[in-house]
Amino acid sequence: MKNHARDLIYLDTQRYISLDSLRVFYWGIIIIPIMMAVIGVVGITTIGTNPKTLFPLVSIAVWSLCYWIFVLTIQSKKTKKTFELCFLVNGISGLLISSLIWIFFASFNLIADQPIVKIPFMLLLLGLYLVFSALYIALVVLGVHKGIFKRIKEKSQTKTFLAISAFFAALLPSAGVLGMYKSKMLRRYASVGTQNVAITVAFVLLVFLPALAHINFVQYYYCKKYQILCNENGDTTSPRLERRIKEKTIKAPKKEKTIKAKKADTPSAPKKKLPLAAKVIIGIVSVLILFFAVVFIVFFIKGMIKGLS
Repeated sequence: MKNHARDLIYLDTQRYISLDSLRVFYWGIIIIPIMMAVIGVVGITTIGTNPKTLFPLVSIAVWSLCYWIFVLTIQSKKTKKTFELCFLVNGISGLLISSLIWIFFASFNLIADQPIVKIPFMLLLLGLYLVFSALYIALVVLGVHKGIFKRIKEKSQTKTFLAISAFFAALLPSAGVLGMYKSKMLRRYASVGTQNVAITVAFVLLVFLPALAHINFVQYYYCKKYQILCNENGDTTSPRLERRIKEKTIKAPKKEKTIKAKKADTPSAPKKKLPLAAKVIIGIVSVLILFFAVVFIVFFIKGMIKGLS
C-alpha cells in the first residue's frame, strides 16, 4: 500500500503554488473584493441594512482575513517548509478560490433586483460542492488502492500524452478571446433566460474546478501516514515556499566603498521584524481602510448623480 501511495504522491512534485504567487494572487484579483464592497454599499443605500446587504461586506472581509492569515502562516519562519507542505498549500488554495467565487456569485444574487438564481439554489450548490468533494476524494483513495496512479504516471511519459497536453496548452492563451466572443454572441442573439443559464453554468464550473485540488489533501494525508517526507529525488523541503529577500545591487562610488568597508567592521544592531500578530493587524486595518475608501467613493458618485439630476 505504501508503494501505491508513493505513486500518487510522486505524480508531479515539482509543480506547486509558491509563496510569491500566493502574495501576488490577492492583488491580482483585487477587483472582486472591491466589487463585493461596492455591491454591499449600494445594497445598504438602496435597500437598507439587513443580512442580505451585509453578506458581501462581511463575507469578503472574513475571506480576506483568512487568506492573509494563511499566507502569513506559510511565510512565517516558525512554519517549516517541509516536502509535504506544498500539498497542503495547494489544497487550501483551491478551497479558498472556490469559496471566493461562491460568495461573489451569492452576493450578486442577494442584492440584484432580478437575481439569476435564488437562495435555495445557492445553498444547494454549496451542498453539491461538499458532496462532490467527498466523492472525488473517495475516488482518489480508491484509485490508490487499485494502483491506478502508477499507470497514469507511466502513460504521462508517452509521446501521445505529451502531444495531447501540448495541444491543450497551446489552446489556453486563446481561451480568454474565445470566451469574450461567446459572451458577445450570447448578449446579441440569445434570450435573457439563455444568458442566465450560461452565466450560472459558468459560475458553477468556476466553483467546482478548483475542487480538483482536493487531491492534494489525499497526498498530504499519505505523506503523514506513511512518513513519506521527500520526493523521488530525496529532497525534503519545498524551496518555493521559502521567503526570498531581493538583494539590491547598487554600485557605490569609490569614496563611499571605503566608508562602507569601515562600517562593515563595526557590529550593527539586527533589524527587528514584525511579528505575525502585527502583520495580521496591519492586514485587517488595510481591509478597513479599503472598505471606507470604497464607501466614500460610492457616496460621492451618488451625490454627484443626484446633484446633476
